[in-house]
Amino acid sequence: MTRRKVFKFLGYFLLTGLGSTGLLCASRLLPRPPKKIVVKEDQLQKKKLFVIGEVFLVRQKERWLALSRRCPHLGCLVGFDNRKEEFVCPCHQSRFDLSGRYLAGPAKKDLLTLKIKKIEGGWLLEIPG
Repeated sequence: MTRRKVFKFLGYFLLTGLGSTGLLCASRLLPRPPKKIVVKEDQLQKKKLFVIGEVFLVRQKERWLALSRRCPHLGCLVGFDNRKEEFVCPCHQSRFDLSGRYLAGPAKKDLLTLKIKKIEGGWLLEIPG
C-alpha cells in the first residue's frame, strides 16, 4: 500500500468521524416531541391528588392541573406532605403549594406546569421530551 493511499484512507476516516459527530450533536440540540399519556377518567375517581411517574395531577374544581415532580432547584423528585398539603423537595426542603407556586427554600421558581386537556373518556397529558 502506498503512502498516498494510506493518507487518503485516513482523511476519509477523519471526515467520516467528524461528520457523524456533528450529526449526533445536532440531533441532541433539536427539540424532541412531547410524550403523550392518556389518563382514563375511572383511574382518577374522586382523588384530589394523583401521581403518574414524574407528574402530579391535582384536582382543581372541575379540572386537573398537571405539575412536574422535578424540583426547579436541582431536579430532585418532589414529594407530597399530607399534613401541610404542600409539595416538599427531599433534597433541600423547597416547598410549593397545591398549584405549584414556590413557597420557601432554595428553588426560587414554581414547579413546571404541564399541558393537560380533556378528551373523551379521560385526559391527555403532554410531557416535554
